[in-house]
Amino acid sequence: MRWILIYIVVAFLLNVTVNVYPPAANFLQKGVFSVLMGLSYPISKGLSVVQEGINKYLVLISTEEENRSLKFQLSKCILINKELTKFRFIKSSDIPQDNLLEATFSFKGNFRSDEIYLYINKKLNLNKNYCFVLSDKLSLVGIIKDNIRGDIYSAETVFNPSFVADVFIKSDNSTYKALFIGSEYSPKVEFLDPNVKVKQGDKVFTTGALNIYPYGLFIGRVISIDDVNGYYKVAHLKIDRSFFNNWKVFVLCRKKF
Repeated sequence: MRWILIYIVVAFLLNVTVNVYPPAANFLQKGVFSVLMGLSYPISKGLSVVQEGINKYLVLISTEEENRSLKFQLSKCILINKELTKFRFIKSSDIPQDNLLEATFSFKGNFRSDEIYLYINKKLNLNKNYCFVLSDKLSLVGIIKDNIRGDIYSAETVFNPSFVADVFIKSDNSTYKALFIGSEYSPKVEFLDPNVKVKQGDKVFTTGALNIYPYGLFIGRVISIDDVNGYYKVAHLKIDRSFFNNWKVFVLCRKKF
């Protein structure tokens, strides 16, 4: 209210000044013009800087998207190469290259990471095949359990308590076999031998002994080891969750034995 009164008083005084002394109008016009010019230059320059920053940001986003796409394609090529080496004694016409698929996924409500929904542009025969999910870094993400409808499938991830896998850990010059058990907050591997010697940072891979997962799929790294009453040991793992940000994964199917 006070500023409105000040504005009215100033406007009245300027109006009286112009009416009483007309040359003052020209003086006021020049003064106002000078003030506006003085203000407009830094504003214009500031807008130019902002526009330049926006352009650089858009270019950066475009570059990051392209790099992400190239990285995904590179991972796919690496995975294809790994699969082909396993069939090097088979005729090229018999190599199941079409088993390697790309898929997008979404979470099952409230961003629960223990189960995801996959969209795969191909019908999967889950009665005859194990179909498992890999990240763009080729680490094990989960296994497909059911066809929801059409091209949509549900998969249990390595963060699901029902997810188990036969694994091994190489530590120094020794190799230890264990059982991986999934968990949302504390995925772990259990050793029946209490004398195993593993350490923080050791990597955990699938053994392929159960003929479900292929040999050598990376799951995670050991972050701590617990001795349970002297009967067996438990190693807790850190699993990379960055694949959740990519919204794309690989699906690879293998015939059941």
